[in-house]
Amino acid sequence: MDESIYDLLKVEQEAEQIVLDGEKERETIRQKALDDANASIKQFNDRLPEMQQSFLEKAQDRANQSIAELKLRYNERNQELRALAEEHEDEALNEAIKHLLKTEL
Repeated sequence: MDESIYDLLKVEQEAEQIVLDGEKERETIRQKALDDANASIKQFNDRLPEMQQSFLEKAQDRANQSIAELKLRYNERNQELRALAEEHEDEALNEAIKHLLKTEL
């Protein structure tokens, strides 16, 4: 009977050791997960200025492209208006002369 109690105590101690080892392993895994998460956060924060700069450069490029397109449209429209003005210049001068002549009489 003493041997049975001794065996039970030994098994209980082994079980307690297994539980302690499991808890240590769980804590190690938990700490590693926290360390990995913190490393990922640090890496993200370290890259944040680079990402912001890249975003700003892309936004600047899009703005420059939009400005160039607007200038092109402005120049095209300006040319159209100049062509219309030249096309109607003689007509406008004739009308102006007629108007001036009418008012002088």
